[in-house]
Amino acid sequence: MKGLVFFDLDGTLLNKKGKVDLEVIEAIQQLKENGYEPLLATGRSPIEVSEVIRSTNIHSGVFMNGQIVIFKGEILIHHEIPKETIERLLQFAKANRHGITCYNIDAFKMIESVPFAHEAYGYIHTPTPDVVPDFYKEQAVNMLLLLSRDNNDEAYQQAFPELRFIRNFPYALDVITAGNSKATGIRALIHTLNTNSITTYAFGDGANDLEMFQEVNYAIAMENAIPLLKENANYVSADNDKGGIIQGLKHYHLI
Repeated sequence: MKGLVFFDLDGTLLNKKGKVDLEVIEAIQQLKENGYEPLLATGRSPIEVSEVIRSTNIHSGVFMNGQIVIFKGEILIHHEIPKETIERLLQFAKANRHGITCYNIDAFKMIESVPFAHEAYGYIHTPTPDVVPDFYKEQAVNMLLLLSRDNNDEAYQQAFPELRFIRNFPYALDVITAGNSKATGIRALIHTLNTNSITTYAFGDGANDLEMFQEVNYAIAMENAIPLLKENANYVSADNDKGGIIQGLKHYHLI
């Protein structure tokens, strides 16, 4: 294995319709044939992106912002959010008229809905999950999605220092265990595989990719990335809808 190549999804590997272009799928296959291991690096759960996994044949990745790490189908890292923490957060969210969705490897269900839930999930091209109030009591939960359009993100962070709140789109915040990120997931993966000398690459566009960029050897920002990410990239490629993945892979002679 010559190297590890991490791909963010929304705004990076996915086009504006939430799909992977055929030419990008072909490029990933060529990448594998050239001896590099492609991995997803996303805030999403494996079940949520099962179609992406199937279409790209990528079976490794850092999921839910580092809460879960899978390599070639094997779960290497598994962080859970305690049920009592979820219960306290749920009461706090209800008081603020916000919603919560629970995620694990196999499922994602809302435990508290909001009127704009369908709009929020439409924004990320994902079916609106069913409401199952007791899901967190019966299932392991690796990540939460706090459905909120308000600007009181800091109030949640102050109230729950044991958690980390990341706003990646206007309708919601990812909620994970404090201290975790895509970067810690990558670090744990490399340590587990005992491949400290391997070369690493990462493609991204958003705020939750910044720490990942600082963790890898070569960071590639998409043209549509936020300005701060571009400033911290080794290379700025084309827009995700204009061949940016392929351009970046060719720039580093990976394909």
